[in-house]
Amino acid sequence: MSYQVIARKWRPQRFSDMVGQEHIARTLKNAVKSGRIAHAYLFVGPRGIGKTTTARIFAKALNCEHPQDGEPCCECESCRSIADETNVDVIEIDAATHTQVEKARELCEDVQHLPIRSKYKIYIIDEVHMLSKSAWNALLKTIEEPPAHAKFIFATTEVNKVLPTVISRCQRFDLRRIQTTAIAARLKMIADAENVKISNDAINVIAQAADGGMRDAQSLLDQLISFFGGDESGITEDQALNLFGLTAPREMEALLNSITHNDRAAVIRDIHDFADQGKNLETLFEEIISWLRGILLSRILGSNTASVLDETPEKIDAFRRIADTVAPASVQRLLESISGAGYLLRDAINKQVFLESILLKAMRIAHAPQIADLIARLNQIRSKGELAPLESVVPLYELPAGQSFTAPGSQFAVPSIPAVPVNEIGKQPQAQAAQETEKKTSVDSAPAAPQPEVKEEAVPEPQTEVKTEPEPEPQAEEKQENVPEPQTEVKEEQEPISEPLPEPQTEVKPETAPEPQIEVISEPVAEFKEEPQTEVISEPVIERPPEEENAVRVKAPRTRRRAEAASAQKDADAEVEEISGPVVWEKLIFDVRETLCKKTLAQAMLAGKVISFNGPCLQVAFDSVYSAGESILISREKPLLDMRLATIAERPGAYLTIERRPGLVTPAQRKQKEDAEALRRETERKPFIASILNSLDGVLTDVHHLDKDESMEDPAI
Repeated sequence: MSYQVIARKWRPQRFSDMVGQEHIARTLKNAVKSGRIAHAYLFVGPRGIGKTTTARIFAKALNCEHPQDGEPCCECESCRSIADETNVDVIEIDAATHTQVEKARELCEDVQHLPIRSKYKIYIIDEVHMLSKSAWNALLKTIEEPPAHAKFIFATTEVNKVLPTVISRCQRFDLRRIQTTAIAARLKMIADAENVKISNDAINVIAQAADGGMRDAQSLLDQLISFFGGDESGITEDQALNLFGLTAPREMEALLNSITHNDRAAVIRDIHDFADQGKNLETLFEEIISWLRGILLSRILGSNTASVLDETPEKIDAFRRIADTVAPASVQRLLESISGAGYLLRDAINKQVFLESILLKAMRIAHAPQIADLIARLNQIRSKGELAPLESVVPLYELPAGQSFTAPGSQFAVPSIPAVPVNEIGKQPQAQAAQETEKKTSVDSAPAAPQPEVKEEAVPEPQTEVKTEPEPEPQAEEKQENVPEPQTEVKEEQEPISEPLPEPQTEVKPETAPEPQIEVISEPVAEFKEEPQTEVISEPVIERPPEEENAVRVKAPRTRRRAEAASAQKDADAEVEEISGPVVWEKLIFDVRETLCKKTLAQAMLAGKVISFNGPCLQVAFDSVYSAGESILISREKPLLDMRLATIAERPGAYLTIERRPGLVTPAQRKQKEDAEALRRETERKPFIASILNSLDGVLTDVHHLDKDESMEDPAI
């Protein structure tokens, strides 16, 4: 007699031999005993759990000559012929092979013939989901109303592919996976009957590898016997693990301990060792998921874990040991991160690297601080009153315009240009005494002299210490008794001032052009004490280029009288303009620097001189030669400045106008810009800089001297 594999040799022959499908066996036995036999049955379930075996046992019970309590006797001719697969009235059809509609039509014709030797003509169609739609349509009427002697038994692993019209014509039975303990018990019985020495641990390994399929378990046992059956000591657990590429429970427990406790180095070492041992990394990945699920359920269910998990008691104990040391939330995050990457691992070129990266990423996510934990901690701190100081912080949207929302000296404050204190905004600086000796001499190179004490606050220019007092309106020729005649420049032979002026004032010299009068902002007077000889020279804030100096001297008396007349006519308006215009402009600069944090824009705005603030219009002038770049920059930001101006001035619709005029810069500013221009020309002469400029078709530009063309008024340039 030829050799039969264990799966065929030990196939169940009665309902009582079936393992793990007791609910199906009981239903079919009762149907045979009571005679309530349906015309079509559908057995559904995964591979290797006994669908075809159940169909054969049911066919034997239906045609058995001497049934015993619904069980086939397995001794009569019908039972033996069905077991030998020689019964002509029990027809097994492989639907995967006979999918055509012609086969279905042949079956419909054959159904009409009576059975030859048995009571029923039974058609067992395996993998019935493989039939084509045309074949199903040809069988529908026959399945619904077959002859009394014909019975249909269908088996499938993918019931979703079976037509609903077919399912509705059958009695459906769902076979479930067989428990690991039941498989192990069955394998133990077969090993004892075959006189095979095998340890219980090795049997448990086979039962775990079978994944709920009895046929797979029996095939694995047959394979293991063929490999190691000749050993006198018997088959051990290590042999079974090496053959099937599985991992020992103690090794898996160590790996899962490393994963759940975020020991990345240990995880990498374990994965490397498994790869060197030839372990199947895809199987290892599935085991990791199974262990994580077991750990999570052990923590959630406690003592009821055994009723849910289909695992050995030893493995359940290992789950509980790990679960007692970790938080369920971290295990759940691990399971969520890992379970979705299984299909990617199957297609990965280097499975070891991919598995390591998956595990490390999942561990990082699982052990990272969670938002819920942070919220719980904040609530705990708040309940203790430790967050009470934060409740006094004013939100940013509630701050008034121009006010900074960062504390002075804070490391988070945006660096900016020197700020003007809020309480100093609106105070006009006094006239500045002349200190230049020549046009080519800068303020920085003035002769050394003892500096007087600063009475109130230094002006932005660091070369001269001054004392400032608010001046409500410019006084024309108020202190002319100290001045021999109006002059506009300081002579080289003049001696420095020996004693300070009682109330330093400046002489107003407006421009001679017939345009609206320019409101002059006087600058503070510098005081020096060196020698007894003194001579007071008043210098206007608005300085002209050298070519305009002689014309100014000639026209000074006439322009001064005109300025006095204009000042007398507009006393009230002049007071409002002088105070409100510069104040609003300085507040706008402060707002741009501190609130909007635009340092460059605020620096450029410092070069502007307020002309007037009549109604909604704030008129600001820039020097056409030395402040062209600043005016262009401010023109580009004009929409933003208009919006902020309307808020600060509390005048809806307020807007800013920019114009260019010559002679608005001081000699010190002119000298600084000329030095910057000279430095630019010197830099451009260097070969390396010139080559870069030529390659980029560019030009080296200073922000203080962007454009000297007075006719260029387009702010977009």
